[in-house]
Amino acid sequence: MLLFLYHKAMLMIYAVNLDNNSESTISVDALQVMSLRNVWLELVDPSLDELNAVAIKIDVPRHFLKIPDTDGVVNLRLEPDFTVINFVILQDVVSTKDVHPIVMIFSKTFLVTISKKSDQHILGVVKERMSKTKIDPPALVTYFIIDEIVSKHFVQLEKIENVTGTLEEEVVEKTSPDTLKQIFSLKSKLISLNKTLWYERGLVFNLRKCGDDCMPAKARGLFDTTHEDLTRQIDIVETYREIMSDAINVHLSAVSNKINLAIKSLTVVIFYLTIITTVTSFPNTIATFFGISQFGNTNVIIILTAIILSSILPLVWLWRKKWLKYE
Repeated sequence: MLLFLYHKAMLMIYAVNLDNNSESTISVDALQVMSLRNVWLELVDPSLDELNAVAIKIDVPRHFLKIPDTDGVVNLRLEPDFTVINFVILQDVVSTKDVHPIVMIFSKTFLVTISKKSDQHILGVVKERMSKTKIDPPALVTYFIIDEIVSKHFVQLEKIENVTGTLEEEVVEKTSPDTLKQIFSLKSKLISLNKTLWYERGLVFNLRKCGDDCMPAKARGLFDTTHEDLTRQIDIVETYREIMSDAINVHLSAVSNKINLAIKSLTVVIFYLTIITTVTSFPNTIATFFGISQFGNTNVIIILTAIILSSILPLVWLWRKKWLKYE
């Protein structure tokens, strides 16, 4: 019993008073007697007991507070007394496609965020944006959080631009199966990113149109800029996808040209060998046709030399062209 009470006392929740932006850490017991008037409850990697305590306090089903098990969930749930937002924070689009979920639940009197500890830098920027002289309602703070997350997308787009430029240079300089694999991999990641951006833009659009019961008109009007940013980001991703498609076409054209040149060179080699074969076999053919058992007095050394040279010279030529080794 004592161990349970000690564990319960160790559960802490961050609380931000939106009237004066003061921050404090409260226990689960203190939460139950706390007045939810213009307050932001911040849960960082919360335990089940913390989620239960907050769910009871704000009278919201606990499964609304739970971070989705599936990555990349973007969802908006408009309830009569509160609004639930499932959003994602892009971590790395180029290498791992990692995204971190974040849950926001807000009403006219409170805001609750559930996020991972590694994403606290974004919420720190949000706290800096909050007014020091005016009262920031929960809906406005929710806008700050979503806007900061969307603005961070441009950092990922810069990384994609660098990778795209590198792949374009590799395609122009050389044709490699590894380069083609990287292009297809990047295209797949761009498709996933594009899908996420479309979901986010749809959510922001619905927030703009949700009405005064969901969010004050002043906060809804601020989402116009966020919606424009998401639209611009979708266009940029589409441009990168087109660039990668063009790079694939260039790669295939370069491979086709190399094959055509190889066939042309092989044709020259075959023509050369055909001439040698015709010249060396011509005397024997004439002698056989006229029934002559021996034709001419050509020295054996000359014949052997001609045969050896006709065999070695094509091999040397093929070796210099690097066609004797399969890459």
